[in-house]
Amino acid sequence: MRMKKMPFFASSGVALIVVLWAVSLISTAMLGLAAILQGQLGQEIVSLQSARAGLVAESGIQMALNPQVAPAEIKQASVQLNQRLSDGWKVPVHFEVEDLKGLKGEEGKLNINALLLGDKARAQRVLQNLFAAWGVNLSTSTRLIDTLIDWVDSDSLTQPQGAEEEDYKKQKRTGPRNGPFESIDELKKVLGWEEMEKETREAPQGVAVLEKFTVFGSGKLTLLDADQDVLEAWLDLPSHSVDAFIEWRKGQDQALGTSDDPTAVDSSKLPPGALNQTNIVTLGKPDLWRVTSTGYVGEAKRTVVALISRNPPQIKARWTQEEGQP
Repeated sequence: MRMKKMPFFASSGVALIVVLWAVSLISTAMLGLAAILQGQLGQEIVSLQSARAGLVAESGIQMALNPQVAPAEIKQASVQLNQRLSDGWKVPVHFEVEDLKGLKGEEGKLNINALLLGDKARAQRVLQNLFAAWGVNLSTSTRLIDTLIDWVDSDSLTQPQGAEEEDYKKQKRTGPRNGPFESIDELKKVLGWEEMEKETREAPQGVAVLEKFTVFGSGKLTLLDADQDVLEAWLDLPSHSVDAFIEWRKGQDQALGTSDDPTAVDSSKLPPGALNQTNIVTLGKPDLWRVTSTGYVGEAKRTVVALISRNPPQIKARWTQEEGQP
C-alpha cells in the first residue's frame, strides 16, 4: 500500500509552526537571560554603592580622630566636610556622626568581664543596682546575674539561679562560654537576657542596655564619661546622689563635650560615699573612644564603628554594624 504524499501547503504549515515554536522558545530564553543579567547588574551596582557608602562612613571616622575637634563640634564639622564630599558626585553623598553618642569615652561604660571575673558579691550588687534603676523585676535580675556569672566562670558549678551547659541544651541553645565575653552582642546569648531587655523596654526609661557595657578598657570606670545610672550603680550610691556632679562635669557653659569640660575630677566635687572608692574609678580622662559613622551614597547606607584614641590618632578596632558589636 502506497502512502499518500502530504500536500505542499500542509507540510509548509507544519514547518511554520515549528519555526514559530523555535522563535518563541529562543525569545523566552533571551528574555530570561536578559532578566538574569539585569538582576546581576543591579546586584553589582548595589554592592558598589554599598562599598562607596562604607568609604564615606570612613570619612567620619577619620574626622573623629582629629584631637582638635571637640565631641560637641562633631556635628558642625560633619556638615562642613559633607559639603566638600558632595562636590563631583552625581548622587547625594553624606555621612553622619552623632555628636555625644557618636564619640563617647569607652571607659565610661561598665566593663562586664572585669566586673564578673572579680569579686562576685560586688558584681551582684552593682548589677542589681543597675537593673533596679532600669525598672527590672528583682527575680528577673537575680536570675540573670547568676547566669552571667556562670557564662564567664571556668567551672561547671551552677549558681543558685544560674545556667550551665545542660540548661542551654534544654532550650536548644549553645552556652555558656566559660570564659570572658568576646563582644557585647554575646550578652544576648545568655539565658535571662531577653527577659531583662523586655522589661527595660516596657519601663518609662527605655534604656539602650547594650550601650552601657563594654569589653574594652582597664576595668575601672571613668567618672567624667559614665552615665548617671552606671555611675550610681558602680559606686553603690542612692538614686540622684550624683546630680550635682553631673552638672559640674558640663563646665561653665553647661554643655558636655566642649573645650571647658574638666579633664580631671576635683575630689571635692565627688558625691558623698565616692571618696573612699577611688581604687575602682579613673579620675582623669582616658584616651579611648567609640565612634559610629554612617555613610550614604544615593540609597545605599553603611555604618562603621571604630574604637579609637585621639592623641596620637590611632584606630584600635573597627567593624561594620552588620558584623555585630564587640
